[in-house]
Amino acid sequence: MTVTAEMLDAHPGDLGAAERRALAECIDRCLDCVQACTACADACLAEDMVTELRRCIRTDLDCADICDATARILSRHTGYGADVTRDVLAACAAACAACAAECDRHAGTHEHCAVCAEACRRCERACRGLLTKLG
Repeated sequence: MTVTAEMLDAHPGDLGAAERRALAECIDRCLDCVQACTACADACLAEDMVTELRRCIRTDLDCADICDATARILSRHTGYGADVTRDVLAACAAACAACAAECDRHAGTHEHCAVCAEACRRCERACRGLLTKLG
């Protein structure tokens, strides 16, 4: 059990079992993506061809910021706003798709981009999955 799942279980509100699992998965995937994108941007900065990786760095950092905000918003349940949650999930999924596509362009040359692209795809799937459960 992750800390995310423990915190959701400890919340006094009724979050629903199925939604709780999807929510925990999505928060964890967002946090994984924050780490992967931040590390990928840093690794890109250490590459000799940093100029060619400028767009990748920007996309990584944008995705990390959006995933971080999404994880934080999903972690708050008191005074829940479904519209904001759906919009943030959709934005996160879009940012992850864009970042995965950009990292895929460099994955054959840079292992860190391949790892990041996969983390982005997992996060995108988790966000889209949670969106379907929210309706």
